[in-house]
Amino acid sequence: MLGNTKENANMIANRKLPRPARLVLGVILGVIACGVVHAESIEIFAAGSLRGVVTGLAQVAGTEFNVEVKPTFGGSGALRERIEKGEKPDLFLSADLGSPQKLASAGRTVVPATVFARNRMCIVSRRAAGVTAANLIAKMLADNVRIRTSTPIADPSGDYAWAIFDHIDALKPGAGTTLKGKAQAEMNVATPASPTQSAAAALFASHQIDMSITYCGGSAALVKELPELASLEIPPQLDPHPVNGMAVLSAKPEALRLALYLLSEKGQEIIAKAGLVPVLGATPAAQK
Repeated sequence: MLGNTKENANMIANRKLPRPARLVLGVILGVIACGVVHAESIEIFAAGSLRGVVTGLAQVAGTEFNVEVKPTFGGSGALRERIEKGEKPDLFLSADLGSPQKLASAGRTVVPATVFARNRMCIVSRRAAGVTAANLIAKMLADNVRIRTSTPIADPSGDYAWAIFDHIDALKPGAGTTLKGKAQAEMNVATPASPTQSAAAALFASHQIDMSITYCGGSAALVKELPELASLEIPPQLDPHPVNGMAVLSAKPEALRLALYLLSEKGQEIIAKAGLVPVLGATPAAQK
């Protein structure tokens, strides 16, 4: 058994978990109590930005109740489409809440979709460019600056980048359209093949891009890979407030316990170690 279910529930109840997640907790506990047949493996579809979270969950699943986790990583929108077309993972951990909610609306989930973590967006650029919160918009709009984002819809990271552009447009009308055009122009840029570099690092190293909008957790690894780069957290007035949503797609007890564990204090520690923002203890304003 994955820890003590009652203990996990008590840990959650005693912390400031958002109300929707507390409601999901009650449903999960009720389904677990039904005593459904145990499984030998759990399949998880997860956003690429959640690789660290899934790795932590896989370790817990293996040591706590001898169940193998079989992960598949990709863009959340693309993974959701695979589920809609018939693939049947047990859990879907998304970089947004919209994709899990869409599956819930289609009757594909065992419990309501819920937020299990939050994220931050960062701008990565060359340290020599001197990008700061004060000059960020001007630097982004400079004619010679090439901006790379993920593809919207297929990957929530792209949607969050587009939301940042919309916030900039509200401050500087017309800027949003310009920035989206810049990003779209760089989406099909070729990535040099290299067994030792990540795709993003290769693009910077080959001088094919000048800026990248990505999750802050990923930006830290990118800066470590290429010390010439610097990462800047998106300023508050431009913040798209990224959230991570979970859809439980099967009634296997192990899948339900993993979902419960993710909402527990220990699960939230895994989330924090992976560079995301836990929802336990979040302020009422942050829970909106």
